Amino acid sequence: MGWKQASNKRRRAVVALLLAALVALVAWGALRREEQPPAAQTPTPEEARPQLVSTRVVGRRQGDRQFELDAGAIADEGEWVRIDSIQHGVLYRDGNAFVTFTAQAGRWHRQSNDLVLIGDVVLVYEDRVHLYSDQLEWRAAEEKVVSPGPVMLTMDGDVIRAASMEAELDQEVVRLRGDVRIERADGGRIHIAEVVYWLEEDRLEGYGQGQVLVVPGGSEPGER
Repeated sequence: MGWKQASNKRRRAVVALLLAALVALVAWGALRREEQPPAAQTPTPEEARPQLVSTRVVGRRQGDRQFELDAGAIADEGEWVRIDSIQHGVLYRDGNAFVTFTAQAGRWHRQSNDLVLIGDVVLVYEDRVHLYSDQLEWRAAEEKVVSPGPVMLTMDGDVIRAASMEAELDQEVVRLRGDVRIERADGGRIHIAEVVYWLEEDRLEGYGQGQVLVVPGGSEPGER
């Protein structure tokens, strides 16, 4: 009887010792968790858009190639694609290269194939006609190049400045409107409401009342 009581006491002592050790272990683990700093979370952008670097963009409408260009980078912006650092751009007419262009940036609407060029835009036709503007729009359905202006066109030493411009590729004609000023290579000056320039024929037509300043030594400015 005495031996059984001693044995029970020893078992109770061992159990108590194990319980105490378990409590100490749990407390130590909780203390370690409090000492450790929380893991840093990597921030994620609210809306990630895919972006490609150094790529060729080709715009087609109804299967026909209308333009192509080299871009420093492009990024998806929903219905539009943002284009940066535009180089070696080409507009096509009837499958053949018509004009070349460069620009700082642009936006391409994939569904309509419309293209907007922005910043230091330069269009070149046959290396003899250069058009400069801060913004140009390629309207695919109409096959027109439009600029809200201002624009400057140079050809054979002549310079034409206007408030806006519209070019029709199918007719190879450029229409310059609004406070059109022509600086001729021979020194003459013309101020007129509208000018139509036929690219293939290299011919200018003026419309509306205008003022002409002839070269030095000629007559005074007059109305025509």
